[in-house]
Amino acid sequence: MTIARAEVTERPLQGRRIAVTRPPAQARVLMDGLAELGAQAVACPTIRIEDPADPAPLRRAVDELDTYDWIVFTSANGVARVWESLGAASGSTGLPNGIRVAAIGPATAKALSDRGVETEVVPEEYVAEAVADALLAFDEMAGRRILLPRAAGAREVLPSRLRAAGAEVDEIVAYESRADGKGIAALRERLERREVDMVTFTAASTVRHYVEAAGADLFEARVAVIGPITAEAARSLGVRVDVEADEYTVEGLLAAICEYYGGTEERE
Repeated sequence: MTIARAEVTERPLQGRRIAVTRPPAQARVLMDGLAELGAQAVACPTIRIEDPADPAPLRRAVDELDTYDWIVFTSANGVARVWESLGAASGSTGLPNGIRVAAIGPATAKALSDRGVETEVVPEEYVAEAVADALLAFDEMAGRRILLPRAAGAREVLPSRLRAAGAEVDEIVAYESRADGKGIAALRERLERREVDMVTFTAASTVRHYVEAAGADLFEARVAVIGPITAEAARSLGVRVDVEADEYTVEGLLAAICEYYGGTEERE
C-alpha cells in the first residue's frame, strides 16, 4: 500500500496522537505526513545523532577515498557525515572519479542524489542483508576495497558477507546515536498521562535507547515500526509491535499506520 499524497482526499488518522521518536533533523517528513493524514504528530526524539568519539578514522578514510572501489552508505546520516568530512578536508563537494556507490534504500540514495552522486546499487529490500546480496550480484567482490561509513554498534552482517566474498572492508564509525534524555522524559510523561495513541520507531536505536532509559511499558499506546530490524529490536526488549511496515520507508510506515486504523475505532 502506497500513499500518493496528492490523492489523499480523507484524513484517516484524524484525531490520533502519534509520537515520532526520530531526531528533529530527520523527523520532518514523518511529522508532516502524519499531520497531512489528520494525526496530531508529537515530537519526542529518543536519540540524538552526534560525531563519533574518535573522528580521526573517518577523516583518514575521506583523505584516502581514491583508494576505494566502493563506498556503501547505510543511512542518510552517514552521507551527511562523509560530506562534512569532505568539506573539512579539502573543500570538495564530490567523490573521486571511479569510486562506485551503493545505498541501503531510497532515502539514502536521495541524500546522495541531492549531492550530485549517482547510486549504482539500491536493493529492493532496505536491510543490510539485501545490500550484501545486491552488491554480490552486481560486482565481483574479491579484491575490492570497500568503505563502509555507518553508526557505531551497527550489525555485522554486511561487512561479514562482503569479507566472506573476498572484499577488504573498512568499517568506519561516522556517527553515534545517543539517548536524548529530554525527549525520552517527554514521551514517558505523555504515555503515563495516556496522551499518545501510537509511538513510531524508525530504527533499532530509537527503541533501544527509550527502553534502556524508561522501560518497556508503553501503557495503552500502540507501537508502529518501520521494518523487521526495528521490530526485532523492539520485541527483544519486551515491546509489543502492533504495526510493521511492508515497505521500509516513511511512506511505507504511513501506509501501514493508515491500514491499521482503517475504520476500526479500537483494537485489542
